[in-house]
Amino acid sequence: MKLSENWLREWANPDWSTNELAEALSLAGLEVDNVEPVAGEFSNVVVGQVVSVEKHPDADKLNVTQVDVGEQDLLQIVCGAKNVVSGMKACCAKVGAVLPGDFKIKKAKLRGVPSNGMLCGATEIGLEDDGVDGLLVLPDDAPIGMDVRDYLDLNDSMIDVDLTPNRADCLSIEGIARDVAAISEVEIKSPFESADIEYAGTCPQKVTVAESQACPKYLGCVVTDYDAQAKTPLWMMQKLQRGGIRTLGLVVDITNYVLLELGQPMHAFDLDKLQGGIQVRKAKTGEKLVTLDDKELTLNDGTLVIADDSGAIALAGIMGGLPTSVTDETTRLFFECAHFTPLAIVGKAREYGLHTDSSHRFERGVDPALPERALNRALQLFTEIAGGQVSEVESVISQDDLAQPVTIELRRQPLAKRLGAEVEDKRVESIFKGLGFAVESSEDGWRVTAPTYRFDMAIEMDLVEEVGRIYGYNNLPDTPVMAPMTLNELPESEQELHALKTALVQRGYSEVITYSFVEEGKQQQLSPDLPYVLLKNPISDDMKAMRTTLFPGLLQTISYNQNRQQPRVRIFETGLVFYKNESDPTGATQVPMVGGAVVGSVADSGWDEVSRKVDFFDIKGDVETLLRMSHQLGTIRFESCEHPALHPGQSAAMIKDGKEVGIIGKLHPKLVKGMGVSEDVFLFQIRQDALMTMQVPAAQMISKFPEVQRDLAFVVADSVPVQALLDAVMAVESEILQAVDLFDIYRGQGVDEDQKSVALTLKIQHHERTLQDEEVDSLIERVLDSAKRAVNAVLR
Repeated sequence: MKLSENWLREWANPDWSTNELAEALSLAGLEVDNVEPVAGEFSNVVVGQVVSVEKHPDADKLNVTQVDVGEQDLLQIVCGAKNVVSGMKACCAKVGAVLPGDFKIKKAKLRGVPSNGMLCGATEIGLEDDGVDGLLVLPDDAPIGMDVRDYLDLNDSMIDVDLTPNRADCLSIEGIARDVAAISEVEIKSPFESADIEYAGTCPQKVTVAESQACPKYLGCVVTDYDAQAKTPLWMMQKLQRGGIRTLGLVVDITNYVLLELGQPMHAFDLDKLQGGIQVRKAKTGEKLVTLDDKELTLNDGTLVIADDSGAIALAGIMGGLPTSVTDETTRLFFECAHFTPLAIVGKAREYGLHTDSSHRFERGVDPALPERALNRALQLFTEIAGGQVSEVESVISQDDLAQPVTIELRRQPLAKRLGAEVEDKRVESIFKGLGFAVESSEDGWRVTAPTYRFDMAIEMDLVEEVGRIYGYNNLPDTPVMAPMTLNELPESEQELHALKTALVQRGYSEVITYSFVEEGKQQQLSPDLPYVLLKNPISDDMKAMRTTLFPGLLQTISYNQNRQQPRVRIFETGLVFYKNESDPTGATQVPMVGGAVVGSVADSGWDEVSRKVDFFDIKGDVETLLRMSHQLGTIRFESCEHPALHPGQSAAMIKDGKEVGIIGKLHPKLVKGMGVSEDVFLFQIRQDALMTMQVPAAQMISKFPEVQRDLAFVVADSVPVQALLDAVMAVESEILQAVDLFDIYRGQGVDEDQKSVALTLKIQHHERTLQDEEVDSLIERVLDSAKRAVNAVLR
């Protein structure tokens, strides 16, 4: 939220500099993002009135002006601005003035004509560009000779406060002033006095609320016989502009002014454009509405709207409709001021691609007791500026649906324990009273009743936090933390996740952390068969599905790096994936995973070797490293598979005890463009529990008897997986067959086109005696027989 420092100081004015004020707000949890002056540094610039304008005798684009600055003599100033006219009032920098950039105004001659000053545009005195090609035009009632800094209130700063969602009460000048007053222990003072409005008859506009739970309070009144030509005062325009809101005419400006000042959104309708009574109801499916920004929306049922007999005329708490909007021709107004509950508004603006100041506040919560005061303030401002007759207020209030104040017990002992300091009772009570809380002493503490604008107060810890942040976390004593240093034992049968991460880092990977919610379309492309959870209130439309795989985040990171000229990327992530499960209390089964992605060359290019692109077996080797660390390489099998996200010829499932625990492969070519990546991207994902359980090694004596090795080359069909042949060999029951290693695969001359040669080394050894030739030959025969029966393999 942006605000004017001077406006804030009208409510609470501690003896602090601007920087001290900003620091105090940040330390109290209202983080100040930026502080900047509203204008550049300049001096000796006053309000001047142009008395006469004559053409320069020697320059077509210059004028010779006579300017009244409240002194005895007029100033002759040569000016090249296109909009300079006799009678206008403008900013006049006198001789000796210093403008932003240390630009000094001196007496000069322009094309032979003396010039004793300078008439200035907005940017020349450090203001934002007002879009005018020429001088900054001042109002007709600007006092001649008055310092422009004082007249335009330029000794001011704009403060940008970044509020957390729970502090909706600070989305106003009054709300932030409450915190400033409580922190600095100064009195908060309202800069205006609420005046009773003289009502002229009953309200002719009737109101019906069909959804009292969503709109427990709706107030409205009619204003007629006002000056339709009345303009927004300069002081109001300045405060709005410094709050980041552009001026749009008196009616809208007043509603926006009250929004910034008190935090209550309001709206005004052109009464003559309304048809019948006002209704607060849910939209009908397919109902249309043209909003103020000239967008036609097709409404969903469940959207709260303001309607009349013609249909929806506004999105409740979000934006008004164009057909009933106030224009320069409007002569009768209907002001509405309502309270909408957060659940009725939250997510609705985003549903229609909108975000407004009103929705921003109603989504977080607005004080239900505020509408009466805010409407009175708006009417007071309007009648003071434009006059008019105000009808009595038409009000529809459902007390049962209004939020009630919450009373919470705060005990001294937990307060001191949590803060690590004893805060005096008097200071605790002054803190809560300064924030608008009601405080009563109890035997062991206080009974604190939160005001209606503090939606975030629910438990004792909320009150402890309030005391801590207002008292000042920097004022709490430094207390050494005493904690036992007992380390948890890690059983030998368990693997540390940190060790697995370290192994990947050592192999050139970088760890990334991506969002758990992803774009629904990409989710469906990468894992269409897995049920997923949709968020009810997503951050954005492309982040509304809970991920069922780590691949979307990994691919997005690959794309991000490739778009920044990083062709070689090796990344991994550890995190949860979420499978929809209605029987689970959370609505999803959460599974910890380890995933990775590689693209580009195997290694950085060097002078001593030719770089090659990474392939399937490179990333498979990285996964096998993780499996070796957990001693799981022998228990997990890689089996060819088909996966919608992976290339059908370069993908494999990781199988353990008959269950799939992971997947590995090359990104499917048809998904490359849609995922925003280029080149061949290889990915893997494996369940963490498949890696975290280790096989505990068992010691065994090294055999002193010789080992026999036999190399066997089998010819099998080209479609037979090598793993199937290995399984057939290892299926032979024998106490002397210690290991089987693959050392060659051959296709070519001497082997049929539809076949391949697979060469294996059999390591044969007995731990207690020397082997006999007959034992080895018998084993070889059984191996050949098993291979023949299992995969029709024959010895080459």
